[in-house]
Amino acid sequence: MKKAYQYILVITLAITFMSCDTFLEEPPSKSAAVAPKTLSDYEALLNNYQDYIDETPLPLVYGTDDYELSTTLFDGFFRAYGSQETTFGTWNTELGAFERIFATGWPEEWQKVFNANLILDNIGGVPDATDEEKANLIAEAHFIRAYSYFVLANIYCLPYTETNKAELGLPIRVSTTFSENLERATLEETYALIESDLMNAFQITRSFGQENGLNYSWRASTAAVNGFAARFYLALNDYIKAQEYAQAALDEYDVLRNYNTDMRFSDIPAFAFILNPGPTQIEIFYPYTHDQRGDIVQDRFEFGESYYFRQLNNRKWNTFPSQDLLSLYDQTNDLRYKFHVVEDYSYTIGAFRPPFSYPGYIFFHRGHIPNGPSVPEMLLIKAECQARQGMWAEGLGTVNILRAARMDVSAPASAINLSAVSQTEAVTKILEERRREMPFVHRWYDVRRYNNNSDPSDDVIMTRTFYPFTANAILSDQAPVTTTLDKNSRKFAFPIPDQEIVISNGALEQNKY
Repeated sequence: MKKAYQYILVITLAITFMSCDTFLEEPPSKSAAVAPKTLSDYEALLNNYQDYIDETPLPLVYGTDDYELSTTLFDGFFRAYGSQETTFGTWNTELGAFERIFATGWPEEWQKVFNANLILDNIGGVPDATDEEKANLIAEAHFIRAYSYFVLANIYCLPYTETNKAELGLPIRVSTTFSENLERATLEETYALIESDLMNAFQITRSFGQENGLNYSWRASTAAVNGFAARFYLALNDYIKAQEYAQAALDEYDVLRNYNTDMRFSDIPAFAFILNPGPTQIEIFYPYTHDQRGDIVQDRFEFGESYYFRQLNNRKWNTFPSQDLLSLYDQTNDLRYKFHVVEDYSYTIGAFRPPFSYPGYIFFHRGHIPNGPSVPEMLLIKAECQARQGMWAEGLGTVNILRAARMDVSAPASAINLSAVSQTEAVTKILEERRREMPFVHRWYDVRRYNNNSDPSDDVIMTRTFYPFTANAILSDQAPVTTTLDKNSRKFAFPIPDQEIVISNGALEQNKY
């Protein structure tokens, strides 16, 4: 059987836990599997943050109106797009099922589920751990499993609604016993597991704090659990609970990075060379957070706003902001535009002969955008929940706390602070601010919930107008076609990679379209 992936997880220099032929199907061989035995083994397992922080599903990058998929960009820079951009960007389910598994986030999140189950199955027998230490590890494992199931459900399942409860969810994997059923549970059962794990995660006693001068954001904490709970209940349009948990996280930690004083451009000169028609040198202005490609600790944990650090990782480095997204920024006064929208970015990834300038969205290095629960997200959740519950003036006050840390301090007050004359206008402005603050990482989740709440004013119908394409080529000699993702489209559930269904001998059922 052709191997789809190998789980390789290093606890110490030489302990390897598993190697399997498919993410859900076969157990590791006895020769390859060595379970952790001591408390330090389990702590090392969870402190190996590089196994947890990345989220890699390209559907989240390319599948929303935050991403620029256009004939204009292709005509100017034909290497901008390949099969993944066009497939995920137009919600093509047929080609999406055949896309490479590593583009979908499927293996990474199931690996995290396996690690959580490994802890839950074995921690009780660890002789050198106290009851409190075991309880914290158990709670953290439930948190990790809930988090990964939530990510997977929002990519591969339809939005959670009363109408959709009986639709296909995910396989329920709650142990490392590979004899568990591979069939997909219902969406209701899947969300029940997430909520149950979330409630168990609240047993954690580790508060959010600092270790060696860095926020302890690579491990679960009380603030991290509250932050994820706020995100979970917001996805269910439960504004009371979402606000309650967002406030609990903010009560524990509410420090924002002030872009006026705590952001700057890189001190390392960066240049691109274009042929126009002769060679011309162009200086590229990156934020300083771009510089340390591999130094996660110094730039990413030190940034300081995350309760639980995760990052959306676009390994193709082509996070092009759409014209629709760019139009939402005050390009004069919004420091997020100044530091994160890098002008002429396309020159650096090949659009130099002939030259074609298009900006890129850059946060950490070229493809990493933070997306774990954070202080900005909690302020935005709180503001939205206040506004949707009728306290729209209070909601604007909450979101303006964030804007004070993001807008140029020299701008007039009317440019810094959002204002509105009605609840509907206030909600709209808060949602626009959410999009400016967290582009790409939350837009897919947000469109799903907007289209399934009781407020029709925030519905989003996304469309793409692009050339026809196949798995191997973009047919730019043909007329562009328009594709629409309707409000209740079944394409809000991306297809499970076909190779997983084949390897499971059909136990995994593909989404219906």
